[in-house]
Amino acid sequence: MASKRFRGKRCVYCGRTGASDTGDHVIARGFFPPSDRADLPQIPACSACNNAKSQLEQHLLTILPFGARHSAASRTLNELVPGRLSRNARLHRELLDAWNRQWQGEYAPRWTPEMKLPLDSTKVTRLCEYMMIGLAWHHWQAELTPPAELRASFYHPSAVAALERLFLNPQWGAQLDENIGAGTLTYRAVQDPHAPARTFWRFTIYGMVMGDVPGLPGVRADVIYGISNSPRA
Repeated sequence: MASKRFRGKRCVYCGRTGASDTGDHVIARGFFPPSDRADLPQIPACSACNNAKSQLEQHLLTILPFGARHSAASRTLNELVPGRLSRNARLHRELLDAWNRQWQGEYAPRWTPEMKLPLDSTKVTRLCEYMMIGLAWHHWQAELTPPAELRASFYHPSAVAALERLFLNPQWGAQLDENIGAGTLTYRAVQDPHAPARTFWRFTIYGMVMGDVPGLPGVRADVIYGISNSPRA
């Protein structure tokens, strides 16, 4: 049963007043082994937004651990994934097929220790957009719901240096630099003190290479950048 402190409040994700009926963990508890799930941020959410976000999480939390490179990678894979695969036969078959095709050399030479996962990178960026909204409210009480505009995306590696320089702009006010679960999820964010909905973010999940750059197949990225802003006049 949801805590009473989250009921009847404004849903942080969609902005509907009085619509919340549950507390959503902005960073899903399923990213972490059970012993590492304490004190994760929660926010008020309505059932519709909570369910939409949960569907993304359930899919990604089964696939992403296979590419994990953080310090708890083997523990994450061994403790969390077997039970999830047992409940999702279709995804289990897709992963086995990906492994078999990689072994046959379709994705990479046999000596290359890499498996191409059946991962839709747009689901990763959409989940990061949810986290941008939730974390901005949790840390700063900033509202990134509509009509605010936001987007998270992978970028070509050649753009990373320029994107990182944006964090150094002295005009930013509030700043975050978080590492949760020994690299399970990291995020860095800055906020414009004069326009609370104007924020800039960087996410990594499990330290892994997660997706192709949109429009550039074969160009890989391991960091997601996000930006939000007030609606255009």
